[in-house]
Amino acid sequence: MKKKLLLMLVLIAALTGGCSKLSKDSSLMRGQEKLESYQYDEALTLLSQVLDADPENESARAMYMQARKMQSAEKYEKNHDYEKAIKELDSIVNINNGSKKIKRESVNKKAELEKLQQTAEKEALERKENAKKVSKEDMNKLESEIIYNNKKNEEIKKEEEKKEEENIQKPTEDQPIEQPPTEDAEENTETSTDLQLNNQNSEVLN
Repeated sequence: MKKKLLLMLVLIAALTGGCSKLSKDSSLMRGQEKLESYQYDEALTLLSQVLDADPENESARAMYMQARKMQSAEKYEKNHDYEKAIKELDSIVNINNGSKKIKRESVNKKAELEKLQQTAEKEALERKENAKKVSKEDMNKLESEIIYNNKKNEEIKKEEEKKEEENIQKPTEDQPIEQPPTEDAEENTETSTDLQLNNQNSEVLN
């Protein structure tokens, strides 16, 4: 009787352990499938279950890290932060015991992002150079306008000074021109003076 009971317990333990192992292996396989299908959230959930049951499972741990890194790289790429995305992808290459497919894709994706980064840096440099060029052209244009305006103001000032000098030298129409006295005028003046003297003498005699 005791032998039968012991045998039953051994069978139950074997079946329970076998089911547990099958469940763990199933979660690991499904986790890998989700990872290689780029369904990173689901992959992380399944691989996390495997690690909870078997913390020493190197394959599950490696693929879990791959899923994390690929997810982060995708996020950085969407934000055009190629430098950080490349860093995440580069770290996947150094992860052992993970998905070989993901490792290959991380290498290819890294090369793709490096080209995009070079293009983005080149475009940024061109925009910077164009901004400098436009700024310099604007400064030259402003300086030319200032020189032109100064020259124009000087010409206007000289023209006004010239007009003022002409007005000083030339009499106006309202101002009469003084004429020098003529000989007839002098004779008339002398005759008038003699008449006045004669009249005064006559008055004295009377």
